[in-house]
Amino acid sequence: MAVNRVTPEYPPHFKRFYVCFEALKKGWKEGCRPIIGLYGCFLKGPFKGKLLATVGINGNNQMYPVAWAIVEGECIDSWAWFLSLLTAALGMEDDLGYIIISDQQKGLEISINDILPRVEHRNCARHDLSNWSGRKKENTFKFTFWKVVKSTTEKE
Repeated sequence: MAVNRVTPEYPPHFKRFYVCFEALKKGWKEGCRPIIGLYGCFLKGPFKGKLLATVGINGNNQMYPVAWAIVEGECIDSWAWFLSLLTAALGMEDDLGYIIISDQQKGLEISINDILPRVEHRNCARHDLSNWSGRKKENTFKFTFWKVVKSTTEKE
């Protein structure tokens, strides 16, 4: 957990909070694929900020929670802080053989390249479709888009 002081006489105020339970960490290492999904979303209510979350994929193709953090905002600094803690917790320092899937969050791609330069990074197809759909008629291209995304060969 990180706290800040505006000046020495001011009380500390909350900046960031990271959670990665030992049981979840062990479960990811022993029972999940080497795939990490990263996502950030707004916190609503009296205390603003962002929730950064990490999920894995277990043997049944189900989402598996790994770690999460509450940060002041989505930026290179907060993503780098989160990824540094996550990398250390999961033992991903060699960063070979891992895949990260994300949705083009602000500062995330730069942070991934800095902290895990050799990891394979892909964008979430659902988010790409929604970004693309703003420019095109969604129903016209939706079927073709998913057919291409699910194909396993160039010919398909």
